[in-house]
Amino acid sequence: MAATYLLVIIGFLLVVFGIVYFKSKQAKEEPVENILAKLSQEEQTLYKMALKPENVPNTFIYALSTCHHCKRTREFLDSHKIPYTLIYIDTYPKQLYKILLEKLKVYNPRGSYPTIRLANGQIITGFREQALREALLK
Repeated sequence: MAATYLLVIIGFLLVVFGIVYFKSKQAKEEPVENILAKLSQEEQTLYKMALKPENVPNTFIYALSTCHHCKRTREFLDSHKIPYTLIYIDTYPKQLYKILLEKLKVYNPRGSYPTIRLANGQIITGFREQALREALLK
């Protein structure tokens, strides 16, 4: 019986410490404006474009800097001289990365890369050469 009470007390203390720990982590998050101010002007501009890609006059690509499919997409677009804007969201600080990932998921709920938003609003996910050809090389 005493062991049961001891386990309940230990469990309660773990929950309390967990809540305190996560609250303290949240309180330490820096405001987005401060994080943005530390970025270069180009990074700030790309970040703002990524939040509203519908305002970008050409193809907009959400990519990862280490993604092979993202690289092949860039090579395809470059070889066909198709203008595009690309953001490597994994190069942004964690707090901004999370915001960018949520925006990407509006267009691609799976959150896979690359996520390509064409100027006409069409979304292509992954490097799908045939889909890119049909959409961009008319």
